[in-house]
Amino acid sequence: MSLRIRTVLGEAQNGQAYANLARAFHLPPEKVQDAVADMLDPLIADIGERLPSRRALADLVVLLGKGDYERVLETPMLLSATHTQVVGAEALAVIAGRKESNRLAHHAALAAGVSEMITEYLLPAVAAMLIGALAKACRAELEQLMGHPIDVAQQAAADASAYDLPRVSGGVGFTGSTGGSASIGNSLVSESQYKELADGIRRGGTPDHAEAVRRILGQALDLSPAANGWLRRFGCWGTGAIGVAFANLRR
Repeated sequence: MSLRIRTVLGEAQNGQAYANLARAFHLPPEKVQDAVADMLDPLIADIGERLPSRRALADLVVLLGKGDYERVLETPMLLSATHTQVVGAEALAVIAGRKESNRLAHHAALAAGVSEMITEYLLPAVAAMLIGALAKACRAELEQLMGHPIDVAQQAAADASAYDLPRVSGGVGFTGSTGGSASIGNSLVSESQYKELADGIRRGGTPDHAEAVRRILGQALDLSPAANGWLRRFGCWGTGAIGVAFANLRR
């Protein structure tokens, strides 16, 4: 899994996202770890396969602009919520499709030794968390692309003023913690601006940001140029600042 995505997921909910997920779905922690591990890499690969399509890329940008996914990522009580199933299914429709989603749920059930009915509900939550992590990992680059460079001090102030969420009661997680409260960083760009970016990608207008968005997502997801034909078309991956950044990610 991508280093950046793994880091964001690992830090979510005060480092207790997987523990809270286990509790939310009434599963032993080790089974959740097995199921989630079996889901994430294929989901990331599915995203990579869809990036060449302007329509799929634009649909993904729309998802990244919605605050719902980062809220799921950072809110223990939302992991098993009905709304999470809805937005998670929306994410799966964009990045995997019904047939692939069914295959992932079936395979994860076998890998973790749990009921397939459970993984069918777990998969949308994991997909929502993945999109939330990707949105968080790419926020600075995407918002800079949209003409809103991130001011570190301003973003820190926004994060500090973000609301605290209620604590989650119940059993213990992997390290004996319920995860406590979580804060959600405030984006400096509105959802409508992500939609405008997506519309531009669909039209292929001027300026055309599709290639830049593919690069940003490719770096965040640690997609290998050798494994993805669309990345091979961009010769600048191997040289310059982007090539250096990619090489650092691979280390």
